[in-house]
Amino acid sequence: MQLVVFAVVLILTALLNAGALSGTQYISNCDGYISQAGELVCGTLHSNYLNYDPKRCTLVCTNGERPKLPDVCSGGKVNCTSEVEKKIEDWVLRIQEQYR
Repeated sequence: MQLVVFAVVLILTALLNAGALSGTQYISNCDGYISQAGELVCGTLHSNYLNYDPKRCTLVCTNGERPKLPDVCSGGKVNCTSEVEKKIEDWVLRIQEQYR
C-alpha cells in the first residue's frame, strides 16, 4: 500500500513538473475577468481586446486605446489575491450592467 501511494506521489509530481517545464501557462480567475472586461470595453471603443498591461494597469485594445483597469495593479503586476479577484469581478459586473 505504501508503495502504491509513493508511486502515485512520484507520478503526480512528474506530471506537474512536466506542465511547468513545457511552458504551459495557467490562467488565473483575474486574467479571465480582465479578458472579459477587455472584450466589453474595447468593443464599445469599436475595437478588439488584445491584452492588458500590468505595468501601466491598462487594457490594450487593437486600435491603440488603453482603458484603465480598476486599482488592482501593484509593483507592475496583478497579484491575484481573493480581494483583487473580487474587485475585478465586481468591475466586470458593473461594465456588463452599463452595456446591456
